[in-house]
Amino acid sequence: MADSKEKKGRNARGPVIKATVVSIKGFCEAGHKVGDEFILSLRTPEGLCVDACVNIVIKLRNMLFKKDEFFKDKNKKVRVNCPDLQNYVEFELERIED
Repeated sequence: MADSKEKKGRNARGPVIKATVVSIKGFCEAGHKVGDEFILSLRTPEGLCVDACVNIVIKLRNMLFKKDEFFKDKNKKVRVNCPDLQNYVEFELERIED
């Protein structure tokens, strides 16, 4: 049974998003560094701070429901920050697959 679930996750359809750390102000508790990259699809990437992941997913869902240009223009990028405003980590999101 676990094998079929794993297979479904790998074959799931939907956009694939790359999140890249573009700036850090303060100290990132998760240890993220500028240049770190994470790939998101229907699965969460290993090593991505859970708080940042929540903010990224919320941003992506809001843009998807609003039919934002991000999902129409392959070259469009957006920025999302982690919720810790004292130790601010900013991510740039870009689509790498449909």
